[in-house]
Amino acid sequence: MKTVKGFDGLLAIYKKLPKVGGFYVDNNFLNKKAIINNSNYYVPQSEEEDDDMEDVYKTWLEFPTFTAIIENKLEHHPDATKDDLLDAVVYYLEEDDFLD
Repeated sequence: MKTVKGFDGLLAIYKKLPKVGGFYVDNNFLNKKAIINNSNYYVPQSEEEDDDMEDVYKTWLEFPTFTAIIENKLEHHPDATKDDLLDAVVYYLEEDDFLD
């Protein structure tokens, strides 16, 4: 399992994420801006590890969904800040829609 630290860490790896799978988070994780910004995210390194993690952690966003949220925001706003990208993620989680 790889641990990604905070939203900055997610932004650093989003272009390298696998095409399938998703992030795991701690069970007390909430979809709140401050929590998303500062939490650890867990990335399984094998299918077996993925199966084991389901019993211990809570699932969060799928890798392709996270990537699509970030790329969509940057496509519409190439100069988007980290806060803009975080707002786009929160919007998606709340509205199940992309924030252009």
